[in-house]
Amino acid sequence: MLENLINILNLQNPWIILAILAMAPITEARGAIIYGLSQNLNPLNVFIISITLNTLAIIPLLYILRLKQIMTFIHKIIGKRITNIIEKNKKRFELYEELALFSFVAIPAIGTGAWTGALIATILKIDMRKSFYIITAGIFAAALIVFLGTNSIFFLLK
Repeated sequence: MLENLINILNLQNPWIILAILAMAPITEARGAIIYGLSQNLNPLNVFIISITLNTLAIIPLLYILRLKQIMTFIHKIIGKRITNIIEKNKKRFELYEELALFSFVAIPAIGTGAWTGALIATILKIDMRKSFYIITAGIFAAALIVFLGTNSIFFLLK
């Protein structure tokens, strides 16, 4: 699917692809770092650009998710069941909400990134500014884990 999009847009510049991957909901900074390092781009630039663009994508997302119409639509998509599970566990989550949100975003696994973290922060009604800082820290931690892991693997394969 991603390859089809790249062909349709006729993207040849690896930095543009890196930017798109860094802001996309599934790949985020983690996928962009793996792509950038696999393309032999400057590692420090890949790291900084991936984190920056992933973070910049979250700013409008946090505002958009707080719109009532958007949340109604999201409730229809994810269903009341998942929302109820989140609401039911809200008391437990509130004890460690900063640590829990940070940990969720910082785990470099599919579905645990900044986009999902922003959705959870919105459903749990965590302050927007606080959410942004926590999600940004999580993005940095996940990106660092992926960056170090990917660099180590490429080093070992040389």
